[in-house]
Amino acid sequence: MDSYTGRQRVSAAFKKTFTDQEIQIDRIPAYPIMGQCNAQLVGASIRQFLLDPKVFVKAQVAAYERYKPDIIVMQGDLLMDVEAMGNELRFPEDSFCISTKVALEDKGKLSSLQLADPTKDGRMPAYLEILAETKKIITDSVVSAVIAGPWTVAIGLREANRLLRDAMKDPDYVHELMRFCTQMSIRFGEAVYPLKVGLSYSEAPASCSLISPKIYREFIFPYHKQIVDHFKEKKVGTGLHICGYADPILEDMVNTGVTNISIDAPSDLAKAVEVTRGKAVLLGNVNTNIFYSGSRQDMEQAIKNCIDVAPRDSGYILASGCEVPGIAPPEKVDWFMEIVNEVL
Repeated sequence: MDSYTGRQRVSAAFKKTFTDQEIQIDRIPAYPIMGQCNAQLVGASIRQFLLDPKVFVKAQVAAYERYKPDIIVMQGDLLMDVEAMGNELRFPEDSFCISTKVALEDKGKLSSLQLADPTKDGRMPAYLEILAETKKIITDSVVSAVIAGPWTVAIGLREANRLLRDAMKDPDYVHELMRFCTQMSIRFGEAVYPLKVGLSYSEAPASCSLISPKIYREFIFPYHKQIVDHFKEKKVGTGLHICGYADPILEDMVNTGVTNISIDAPSDLAKAVEVTRGKAVLLGNVNTNIFYSGSRQDMEQAIKNCIDVAPRDSGYILASGCEVPGIAPPEKVDWFMEIVNEVL
C-alpha cells in the first residue's frame, strides 16, 4: 500500500469538496483536536503548557510523533486577545485559565479600549513563535492555528451574562463591541496567515447551547462573514468551529463562506453533510467525552457512526467534536488513531 502523508490526505479532502477532483489516498484524513492534554506527554502541567512556549512546542511535537494525526491543532487558550487588552487571568496548575477581571466590566470603557498588537502584546507574540517553530518541525501533517472569533473575544471582554443582557437592552452597543472585536480577530489572523499554517476561528459561545439562532444571525453572522470576506480577498481560507449544538445555524455557518466547518457531537452530522456538500469541508464530530470516560468499543462505534453518514461526494475529515479534555488518558487518544488506521 502506498504511504500517504497527513498533508496529502487533507489536500485531497479540499480538492474533492471544491473541485470535485478525486485524489488517490489510503483513507480519509483524521485527527483529534488536542492541546492541553498533550502537556502530559512531556511531564508538564497545563499551566506550564500555556505559559512556556518551549513546553507548548515540545508537547505538540510529542503528540504528533506519538499519534501521527493528519492535522496538528495548535490549541492553547482563547483568552490571549482579551488578556492583551486588559483582562486579568488566573492560571490553575491543571485546568483552563480563567479571567478574574474583565476589561469591560464597565461597558463605557469600550471607547478607550485599544486593540492589541499580536506582534508585541501579551502572550500573542509567543503564540506566533510557537506556530512558526512547530511548522518547521512538523512537515508531513497540517499545522493549524486556532484563535478566538469576535463573539468569543466580546464575551471575554464583557462576560457572557452581561453581553446577553446588552443584546436585549442595548443592541447598538453590542454591534459597536462586535465591530471592535472583529478588528481584533482580523488583526490576529493577519499575523497568523503569513506563517503558512491553517487559520481557524473558534467560537464556543456562539453555540445554540448558549444563544438563540436569532442572536447568532443578528450579532455574529455579519462579523463572521466580514472576516471570511477579508481573507478571501487575500486568497486565504478560513475555518470555523462552534462547540455544542449548532443545528439551527449550520446553514448560516456555511453562508459565511468559510472553507471548513468543525462541528461538535451534539450537532447532527447528517444535517451538516447536507448543508456543507460541495461548499465547505466538514470536520467532526466524535464525542470528546469518549476520550476521557469511554471504552475502546465506544470509540470504535463513534468513529463508525461518523463514517456511515460522512459525505461521499465531497471531502470529510474525521475529528473529535471539540478539544480532547486536558486530563484525558493518552492511551485513549492512541485508540482513536489506531481505530482510524484499522477501520478507514
